[in-house]
Formats: sequence, structure tokens, C-alpha cells
Amino acid sequence: MSEVPFAVISPSVVATIYHREQGSPDPSLLMCYDKLGGKRFGYQSGASASSALSFSVLLRDLDLGWNIDWAVAFFVDHLEQKWDDAAEMLRNIRIRAQSLEDDGLRKEIPYRIFNKLDEVLFAGHLKNAVFLDISSLGCDVSGATYTHRLGPDPDVKRISIILNKDSLVRAKDIVAVLIHHMIHAYFLIACGGQKEEEVDYGRLSHDFHFGKVMLTIKKLSAAHGRELTPLNYGHSLPKMCYLDDEYYSPRWRDELEQEDKEAWYCSHCHHNVQGPSAREVDKWYDNICKSLFTQPPSVREPLVHTYSSRRHELESTRRGTLPPSTKTVEFLHQDIPILVEADKLTEYPSIPKAFAKAGHTRFLKLPDETSPETVLRFLEFLHTGSYSPSPSSSTASDRKPHAPIITPPSPTTATETPLLTAIQFANFATQMSFSECKTHALSHLASPITCTEDPVAVLTEIYRGGCEPDAELKSWARAFLVAVPEYQRHHEQHWSHIDVAATALSLLGFGGRGPGVGVGVGGSGEPPNLIKLEKPALPYQARFLAAVEASGALENDVVKARAELEARGWYNLSTLAMDECLCVLPGGAARTDGGLHHLSTPLHSRDYRPLSTILDQQRHLKALRREKERELAREKEQIKKLDREKERARETKEVLELKAAREALLERLRFECGY
Repeated sequence: MSEVPFAVISPSVVATIYHREQGSPDPSLLMCYDKLGGKRFGYQSGASASSALSFSVLLRDLDLGWNIDWAVAFFVDHLEQKWDDAAEMLRNIRIRAQSLEDDGLRKEIPYRIFNKLDEVLFAGHLKNAVFLDISSLGCDVSGATYTHRLGPDPDVKRISIILNKDSLVRAKDIVAVLIHHMIHAYFLIACGGQKEEEVDYGRLSHDFHFGKVMLTIKKLSAAHGRELTPLNYGHSLPKMCYLDDEYYSPRWRDELEQEDKEAWYCSHCHHNVQGPSAREVDKWYDNICKSLFTQPPSVREPLVHTYSSRRHELESTRRGTLPPSTKTVEFLHQDIPILVEADKLTEYPSIPKAFAKAGHTRFLKLPDETSPETVLRFLEFLHTGSYSPSPSSSTASDRKPHAPIITPPSPTTATETPLLTAIQFANFATQMSFSECKTHALSHLASPITCTEDPVAVLTEIYRGGCEPDAELKSWARAFLVAVPEYQRHHEQHWSHIDVAATALSLLGFGGRGPGVGVGVGGSGEPPNLIKLEKPALPYQARFLAAVEASGALENDVVKARAELEARGWYNLSTLAMDECLCVLPGGAARTDGGLHHLSTPLHSRDYRPLSTILDQQRHLKALRREKERELAREKEQIKKLDREKERARETKEVLELKAAREALLERLRFECGY
């Protein structure tokens, strides 16, 4: 089916021109329609209203799938790219409208200029998507734009624009009123139909979105001619309206306002509508819409993710049901926009500073490598002031913050990782310069008494990436490595070598507790966390040594922690050496069920010299092993480099051989062809 030259005509004329059975226009009727100046009134004999209105189903029910901010940004950018040409075409449209008025065809102006206005201003998006009509609506309104399927005629499925014939006094008024309602129609096409719960979104209202489009067109009209002054939020009243006192009675006005509130599906374009000033509109556009061009395409869509505190998950939500962009910000994680109300940030000044640093936009990109779980905890923190899981803390109110002690997990705590979670959150906060988030994460690190989760994973998270970790996290890690139970810290300065030896033997399963063995409550003692990590009998040693090898910063801190523990006397007889050095102990300690009564007297200093020598040798051997492993890695890298060079040489040789063969073939062809 070919199209009528005028895309917005009355159903009666459509029924006259298009035959449902044939599916093609009658050429003679098209010619007649054109000669009559596109008049849209009058029926052909035998044409029914139902056959006329059925054509509206064939026309587009379009939804571009944009959000309203992007609809404004696209419109402005579209005009700016062809500003001079668009200004000239708009000038010609206004001249044509004036010519039609001079010819006595004033009410035909909207139908004659609609398609051209759509092409020049709205990139053709309104074509075949709007039903246009003229009716008497009273002089207070310029017309009404209705969302899809909810116009005055229930058989019309498209957007309906009903212009008020009482307002169409002069050609320039007609052009201005038509553009005004085409702006409303543009938002309905770009952002989908109006919904009752989305009235405040702005499709049919006169706020910043409407104002920016309207003022841009007004500025365009002044580029090559006089400004289209009647184009505004409201419209001028015809002179006859001032004589109608009944219309302005308070009772009538109250009824009209009540009708406006109930009719959510259409625009309410009264003569006295007020909108934001040009300065306010430009400031709004710079803050909200300009940055959309530098953001991923996902921010242009009508759906956005929001955080559900009840479900602790992200939900996809229509932007039209959420607060306006002026009251929200968006975090971008892996190009997924997550909307948060701006007042959630007021208690955390460092976050608005990050937005300002990013260019004073309402978008802030989160690192792609941040896990979705950490992002959810960040959103939970913004909405509730904390995040889960919350660490178990001491029941003693006067307990000072201290690094936790490595303890075997219980069935109830086997899956909980409060320390790892806090470190991940602190790393994220450090990377984003969110100081309040970091402070909260560090408070979670200081709360637990025991570490029932994987301590190697905790340390690896602090020293990840091969770079220097955050100073506060590094300080906590040092404290964690040398931490001992609190009751032992009070007595550690009174420990003797025999206490340390007995504790180490007890942990290894040698002997039992007896008088004078161990310190603290119940006469038992625990080694520091570092010794537990290095102890072969526990499941940490291999992974811990691998983590130390992978991070120079962790290796340095381990060396410092070991030196501190040596100064306390721990490494004089550490559990690291017990498996290899039991033979040097007095009495030749062996696995037995009896007590260690022979260790109840202090040992002489000469008894520890062989052990000290062995420990020094062990550390020396470890250093040599690390050096040999580094040399081996360098040699492997050198071999790989030589292999790559050989491969490049082989490829170069093949290319040269191929080139020589091709030249020889060309030479032979030249010789055989005689040129």
C-alpha cells in the first residue's frame, strides 16, 4: 500500500482514498484530494466510519525504547548537526503556512506542514504514528495530545493530537501550537505510551524536558528570520475569550482543574502554563543530558537497576516510576546503570566528591573487576548504613580492637567470611576514594576476636595485584601475623623458654600438660598466627608460602613479623622446627601419653645453640631455594624469548622464500610473453 502525501489525515478521507479490498489508493481520488487542497472533511458515498478508522491500525504504534533524558539529548544533537539547513527549512515552512493563510486555507495548515516539520525537527520519528484532528475545545487550551489508544475516538490506536480551532487564529499561532503538541507526541514515541503511575515522568507535562526541546526550536526559528514568539509553555488567548466571564468563574475553573487531574492520559496545555526559565533549562541540560553521549548505551534505555533492601538484590525498574534525574545518581558497573536517590549520599561526603571529580555528572563508573557481591554490599551500605555479614564481636564492652586469632571453624561459622568481605569492601572503597566506606570496613576488621575463615585468602586479598597495599590494611595484616590470644599478651613478657617449648610440643601432639607447662588460663598456650600459618601440620603452609612468593610486600611484612616474634622469644623454639629438632631437647622428647615433668626446670642456654643454628640454616636454605626458583624462572623466560625469535626468523625466511619464488615466476612469465 503506497502512502498518501499527507501522513496525518482524517479517517473519512483515508476511507475515501483507500479501498480495503484492493489495498491500494484510487489515483483519481488522490488527484481530487490534492486539488481540493487536502481537505479532510466530507465522506465518499458509501464509505463507512468503521472502514475509515480501520486504516489507523495499519499505521505505526512506535516506541523507540529511549528514556526521556536521552530523547532530549538526541533531539538537541540532531538539530545542532544540521543547524543552518534546519533553520532555513523551518523558515520555508513558516512562509508556506503564511501563504496558505493568505489563500484562505488557514485550517489546512497543520496537515500541509506536519510531515515537513517532523522531518526537519524530529528526524521523521512521528511519521505514520500520529492522528491529527481539529475540534472546538474552548479558548483556554491550545489543544490536547493523547497517548496511544486513549484519544477521544476509541477506534484510533495511534497518538492523537487534537488542535483547538478557537486557538488557530494566525499562521504563526498555528505553527507554534502544532509544534507544541508535536513535542508531546515525540516524547510519547521516544519513551513509550503514558502510564498512570508515570505522569510525573514528563511525556505530557511542561517541565525541563519539554522546555529544552521547545527553546531549542525557538532559537532555531530566529537563526534565519524572526523568532517564533507564540511558541511557549502556554499560548496567547484570542480576544473573544476575554469577554466570556462565565468561563473564568471560580466554579468553572475548579471543575476544569479537577478534570485535568483525572485525565492522566493527555496533555493539559492551558494558556497560562508556566515552565522553567531558559537559564534553568540550560543548566539542567548541562548537568543531566550532555554527559549521556560519553556513557554506555545502556543509560539511554527506559529500564534501570535499583537496589532492593528487602531482597538484597538488583531489580530492573522503569525510570518513569522513579524520582526524576535531578534527584538521583547512577553508578555504572560493567556498563550496567544502578540508580540511587541522591539523598542517600548526604551522609557520605566523599561520594559526591567522586562524582564532582568525574566531571560533575550524575554518572560514576565503578571498577569492572569489583565483584557483584561487593557492589551489592556498597548499595546496602548506602541504604542501611552497614552491610552483611556483620562480624561477631566481643561481649566485653571495654575490649580494645585487635587482630583476630586463627581458630578452626565451627559448623555455624564455616561459610561466613566477615574478614574477607571487609577487606574486599575496604579495597573497593580505597580504589574509589570513599573514605566513609573504608572506615566502616576497617571497623569490621577490628571487631572479630577469632578468624574462623581461611586466613590465607584474607592475606591474599590484602596483597593482591602485586602492588603496595593500602597502609591501614597493611598495618592490620602485620598485627594479624603476630597476634596471640589476649590473655597471652598480658603474660607473654613473663614466659620462659620452657613455656614456649611446652606449648609447641603440645600443639604437635608430643607429651601432655603438667605442672609448670604453658601459661595463661588452664596452663595452655597458643602460638601467634604466623607460626600457625607456617606449621606443616596445619592446612595453610603450602598456600601461605605460595602467597608469600607471589607478593614482595607480603614477604617483607612476614620477615618483619618474624623478627618481632623472635624478639618475643617465639622463634627460639618455634613449631616450624619442632618436627626436625626434637632430638636436641633434653631427654629426647618422644610421643608419649605422660607429662613433660622433665621440662619443668629451666634449660641452660647451651641447650638452645644447636637449635638456633639449625633454624638459621633452615632460613638460609629457604632463601637459597627462592633464589634458585627465581633463576629458573628467568631461564625459562629466556628460553621462551629465544623460541619467539626463532619463530620470527622462520616466518621471515618463509616470507622471503615466497617473495623470491613469486619474483622468479613473474620473471619467467615476462620472458615467455616477450616483455
